Amino acid sequence: MSSCAVLDYPKRIAGYSTANFETEQKGKFSIKTNLSAQKAYNKCNLFLFEKSIQTNFKNDKRMYVVASKFSLLYEYCLDSTEVGFFVHPLEEETSEIQVISNNSKLAKFVYEQLSEYIKK
Repeated sequence: MSSCAVLDYPKRIAGYSTANFETEQKGKFSIKTNLSAQKAYNKCNLFLFEKSIQTNFKNDKRMYVVASKFSLLYEYCLDSTEVGFFVHPLEEETSEIQVISNNSKLAKFVYEQLSEYIKK
């Protein structure tokens, strides 16, 4: 058993694990932005707030948010289906946002919505 799995185990029990997003390939989409990582992270949070999407948990230091209740926007998912938003700095004023879900169609839909939102 790897040390990462051991360290992640309590989070899995509490429902705050991001491990299920790490291996997802089909439902993983990336947006490259001309925003700093902090600004991109703030945009993700504002997007969720304005769309009335429920934030399940987030980590401001590591810049990720996991949210659910996307059935308000996309009818082909359960309320409990989660989407993760992971922001990674690339350079000082550029970053990448990964939109990940085990429902690949939902992930693509949210990716498209967020891409348009960031352009505003």
